[in-house]
Amino acid sequence: MMSVCFKEGIKISPDALTEVINGAGMDIRQILTHLSVWSAGEKVLSAETVSKEANNAKKDTPLGPWEVCRKVFSAEEHKTMSITDRGRLFYHDYSLAPLFVQDNYLKVMPHCPKNEHLKRFALAADAISMGDMIDTKIRRTNNWSLLDVEAMCASVLPGHYLEGHVNAQIDFPSWLGKNSKKNKFSRLLSELQAHMRTSISGSRSAVKLDYVTHLRNNIVRPLAKEGVAGVNQALEVMHAYNLLREDLDSILELALWPRQKDPMNMVDSKVKAAFTRAYNKDGAKLPYAIQAAPVKKTWHGCE
Repeated sequence: MMSVCFKEGIKISPDALTEVINGAGMDIRQILTHLSVWSAGEKVLSAETVSKEANNAKKDTPLGPWEVCRKVFSAEEHKTMSITDRGRLFYHDYSLAPLFVQDNYLKVMPHCPKNEHLKRFALAADAISMGDMIDTKIRRTNNWSLLDVEAMCASVLPGHYLEGHVNAQIDFPSWLGKNSKKNKFSRLLSELQAHMRTSISGSRSAVKLDYVTHLRNNIVRPLAKEGVAGVNQALEVMHAYNLLREDLDSILELALWPRQKDPMNMVDSKVKAAFTRAYNKDGAKLPYAIQAAPVKKTWHGCE
């Protein structure tokens, strides 16, 4: 860039040019535009003038959620940021930013006496909870004018209370994965409840709490203990509750708690195969229609 300035007859110090480059976010097009505009009147650019103009024309560069989370809690960054600048961090991604703050605020080391740490974490937790309540209100009532309030509660206040540094790796919000798993389990429970509707009167919660574990035990135990001889007993339970073969997989997944062994692993693979063959061969009549996979349309027998 110094050679460009020399050829254009612009006199500027290397330090001032470095400020221009940093202010433009290394964007060469914006650097050339700034130099062209500033040198239109005079070819000699003082360091003071360039510094002032570069700061005013600083490029807004998008930050990733990890960098945003780090800046929210960074005491070093806060030295040059106003409260408005801290609030703008929230708007880089107002859906993800609160989740990053909530998932990582306990990894922050506040720059304050140790006897104040617990109090500051409690204040930050209260602010994050309030921000979550506001977010729920926004999305339920479509009242987006509350975003500034959410930014204050979900980002600015936690960063203020825990101003310091993040002393561990910033993790991606685990809530997203857990929410996806919750939705999947909810769908599986709805399917089970629909299939078992003629045999039970319980809700989805009742299916999960009162039926799933007992169904699993009464289907899997005969297979694990008696082997092939227990296939008929397991099938009787399946037919009594109008379950599909795929429903057994859902039951096994729903009944499995963290750090708990899957009882189906105790069943021999030959017994599993015999159970599947017996179920398919039996062809029990079900009181509901099974959604089959879509069939490709053909034209005169050709796909």
